[in-house]
Amino acid sequence: MYRKIIIIACLIEVSFLIFLQYRYNNILDVFSFIGALVFFMVLSYFLKVQLSKKRKEVVLFLQALFLIFVPIYVISTLPQYTYESAVDKVTQNLEEPYVVNKQKNTLIQNESNEIKKGYMFSVEQNSKVNSYVFDPWTGNYHEVRD
Repeated sequence: MYRKIIIIACLIEVSFLIFLQYRYNNILDVFSFIGALVFFMVLSYFLKVQLSKKRKEVVLFLQALFLIFVPIYVISTLPQYTYESAVDKVTQNLEEPYVVNKQKNTLIQNESNEIKKGYMFSVEQNSKVNSYVFDPWTGNYHEVRD
């Protein structure tokens, strides 16, 4: 019974983390959590045969603790801006029509010299292209000059 609940909870959390990766344009570092959740799913599947009752209880407790910790940690460390809201903030003063071209994420350095991932995109308007780097945690952005 508990094994099935933990496997289902792990599947839900993996789906949630993949959705967040998509929504925040792959700037979150959640691959280690996804790997641990997949490991717990496999472990739960094999718990029925391999461990004594006391060890099963300890492993189930640790799995439940991890299942509670992961969403709390990930949600508490989410950036303030999603990719779409970053594009909206940069283009809010531009007149239509314009085209936004998604580029690869980039590394940015904030005021405390901490290096994090940030969004990078270009906006094309009237055959003029401007590229921007956006810090999703603070909302600061600047135009990239060639």
